[in-house]
Amino acid sequence: MARIAIISDIHGNLIALERVLADLRTRAIDRTVCLGDVVGYGPDPKACLDLARDACEVIVAGNHERAVMNPVIAANWAALAQAGIEHARGELSAQDLEFLASLPATFTMGTQVFGVHDSPIPTEKSMHYLRSKLDAAHAFHWVEHSVALVGHTHVPACFVTAFQHDDVLTARDVENLPIARRMLGPAQQFRGAFVGSAAFELPRFGRAIVNPGSVGQPRDGDARAGYAILDLDECTVEFRRVSYDLERARQRIGQTVLPVAAAERLALGA
Repeated sequence: MARIAIISDIHGNLIALERVLADLRTRAIDRTVCLGDVVGYGPDPKACLDLARDACEVIVAGNHERAVMNPVIAANWAALAQAGIEHARGELSAQDLEFLASLPATFTMGTQVFGVHDSPIPTEKSMHYLRSKLDAAHAFHWVEHSVALVGHTHVPACFVTAFQHDDVLTARDVENLPIARRMLGPAQQFRGAFVGSAAFELPRFGRAIVNPGSVGQPRDGDARAGYAILDLDECTVEFRRVSYDLERARQRIGQTVLPVAAAERLALGA
């Protein structure tokens, strides 16, 4: 399981997902995992779910999967998010809903990798947003594995510490790796599409929390689809951004009953 592709927060954006899967097929991947929110916001929840099921060894339940199964969860969400849930519920079959109900909340791979949609901190009510070094310091108290994989924020991030599980951490003990700054380096060309890549070494005797960003709805001002590759042998993580046909994705939203704002935000990376 040396090289693991990590995708998350697809949100019904089939065109972005297809582009990401095409890119990762060139990267010598041993296995692929999905950190949830395959559905919601976007126009093609069923097609994305079908493709993710074929491509991924494991998919965890995100808050949008849970909201499709239990509408009460989305009762206080923004109108755009609620519209995506209603659209997904209408598009998915009974078999699809049964599959969503079977999704695990977490997964592990040996003693090295732990995966969850939002944060290693357990909760029975709402999702945690893991955005800052202080958030990471709290979350590391629940990280027993070498690497914890999280999504949910739609922003790529990697927090690392040299401390072991039993050590008490503060924000000063956590490093937030400069992914966005590294992405501003030289462009790469891949089959005519702009690809950005930023690779980092992980602490061999410490721990890391890795967020691959979002495939279908990035929120860091970069509209390109994002994912990450964890190499357990080399102890590295590579973050990749892949451009896709945004106009086609926006047109696809326009062919549904989803609000026009769902299309507008894609180009903004917001």
